[in-house]
Amino acid sequence: DYNPNHGNKWPFHNVMLYVRSNFGDERAQELLTQIEQIIIYSCKSVQNVIINDRHCFECYGYDILIDANLKPWLIEINASPSLSASTKADRIFKRKLIFDLFQIVVPMSSDRESEHENGNEERTQ
Repeated sequence: DYNPNHGNKWPFHNVMLYVRSNFGDERAQELLTQIEQIIIYSCKSVQNVIINDRHCFECYGYDILIDANLKPWLIEINASPSLSASTKADRIFKRKLIFDLFQIVVPMSSDRESEHENGNEERTQ
């Protein structure tokens, strides 16, 4: 839902579901390919100045606007984007982002992953 104070943020899978249902699979695939190209070419354009350290990682946040013709426009790239949340949907999205980042850095065993998916993960306070 649109919020006049915070705008509207959709999880990417919801954006693609919307595009597929309104414009078809072919147009959705074209959009996905164009977004992938934006990300790849933007990383390539700065590859010589990005610090390459095997002992750490960085998360980049891409702000991409999709116009009425399904053309993606790169608005900005945020190095270490904010993880603060202003809406319930934002909190859900960023919680999943943090989980995915940890999965990349410290992958779960398949047993622990299925527990997490079923909502049985242990919580520490």
